[in-house]
Amino acid sequence: MATIGYLGCIIPSAMRTLVLSTALSALVANVSAQSLCSAQGNVILYSNYDGGPLVIEVDENIPDLRVGIVSYEFVKVVFTGPFAGNVTQVIYAGFNGSNDHCGIGSGTTVTINGAPNAVTDVRFAPPATFANNNGYGSMICAYSCDVNSNQGGCNTADQVAHYFLTEFGGVLRYHVTQYGCWTGTQAVSAGGNCCEDPLATALPDHAGPLRLQRVGDRFELRDVEGVTVLDASGRVVLQRASTGGRVQFDATGWRPGSYTARDAAGVRTARFVVVP
Repeated sequence: MATIGYLGCIIPSAMRTLVLSTALSALVANVSAQSLCSAQGNVILYSNYDGGPLVIEVDENIPDLRVGIVSYEFVKVVFTGPFAGNVTQVIYAGFNGSNDHCGIGSGTTVTINGAPNAVTDVRFAPPATFANNNGYGSMICAYSCDVNSNQGGCNTADQVAHYFLTEFGGVLRYHVTQYGCWTGTQAVSAGGNCCEDPLATALPDHAGPLRLQRVGDRFELRDVEGVTVLDASGRVVLQRASTGGRVQFDATGWRPGSYTARDAAGVRTARFVVVP
């Protein structure tokens, strides 16, 4: 019987297919397990350099889904799938270059279609909200999850996450980043390949939402014993006990940016943004 060496073992060829299949299945399972930054997240991000036809299949029922996209060349965004109506906001923030590297062949500007309930916004190279010396000072393009090496004039992944999470006020579910053209269909259920998120403040993955109401600069949380509020760097800016299950606080004078409120048990969370 013929044999083949595999990981230092001698395995009969008749068993090779089974062993390789099992090993590959384990590898795929491990990769899949890393595809979500937070299973409770409602923000998904897509970044590349070459742009192209970005088809996003919303095949999971994720309420209040927010989508951020950054690229150097123009992108044609199309949402499909049974839950495309769950998308509430889409922001493109990039260079919007007119070179048709991907052979779209119709119009050389960003378009967003297929999300009937979404507020959409196309922004030309807005200022980045997070400083990384390896990335660019404006939102322009991104193609890697590496935040420690120079990105050749593009943004680092932490800059991408910080910008969109500051705008959306949600929690990062996943980020898909690559260099080349978008091809095929990007299923939401497939997740992403990058979780660099400077706004993540050690939130537990099982964190549920808090009941947060906002009127101007005033906030109210209900059904809590107390609340802790952290800024984008994880610094505690407020701790307060509840009165009758409610906590009220005023954010007047707080520095603009994203904040996270956690209940006394550290289980339920809500993220909100203070604007200038």
